[in-house]
Amino acid sequence: MIKKILSILVALILTGYMVFSILFMSEVDNDRICQGVGIHIKDSLDISIVNSDMICDLLESGNLQPQGKLLDAIDTKSMEDLLLTHPLIAAAECYKTSGGEVKIIVRSKVPMVRVMNNRGEDYYVDSRGELLTHRMLSVHLLVATGYIERSFASKELLDVVNAINKSDFWKAQIVQINVNRDRHIELVPRVGNHLLILGSADDLENKLDRLFNFYVKGLDKIGWNKYRSVSVAYANQIVCKKR
Repeated sequence: MIKKILSILVALILTGYMVFSILFMSEVDNDRICQGVGIHIKDSLDISIVNSDMICDLLESGNLQPQGKLLDAIDTKSMEDLLLTHPLIAAAECYKTSGGEVKIIVRSKVPMVRVMNNRGEDYYVDSRGELLTHRMLSVHLLVATGYIERSFASKELLDVVNAINKSDFWKAQIVQINVNRDRHIELVPRVGNHLLILGSADDLENKLDRLFNFYVKGLDKIGWNKYRSVSVAYANQIVCKKR
């Protein structure tokens, strides 16, 4: 009986020691100097618009660069708030580690399309439908031209871009989107001297599927330059205009 009690006591003491050790080791010593800054940027595999230098410069401008400061004097919440003021940053997380470092995790916005409309406006639309006008942003993207209002760009235009990007074929084939005076959406292909007319942004998947089938069963046989335009604007119809 005594042996059993002693075994239980020893187990409790060991458990308590392990818990204490874990808590002690994980506690941040705020009296230490920041030993380093680790920056991790989460962005698109295809597009990188935020870099470490940009983050360091922004923190330096707000006197919030943590390197060499006491951990107790480092305000990670203020660092996050400042980083979120940057037009290309979607999310930011900053925290101190038990090793005396400050970790910065940033998620960048993802530009999807560049708009150059009839009013002379030039901006980008990101994956959430937000408009980006940052002058330092320079990435190769699908271009949209014509009569494009900002509200149209953040919804209907983005729907078209997402539908195109879902297909490897259309992603490679479409080089430009145009919106005419009637707000009909037109696609400019990389191969073939013709215009693809979608009409509205409704039923996009079906429209692109019909165009793809026409490409495979029609244009491949009769030639890619026979028609001036190919329209799937109306349900269950493909209307072609000859040159």
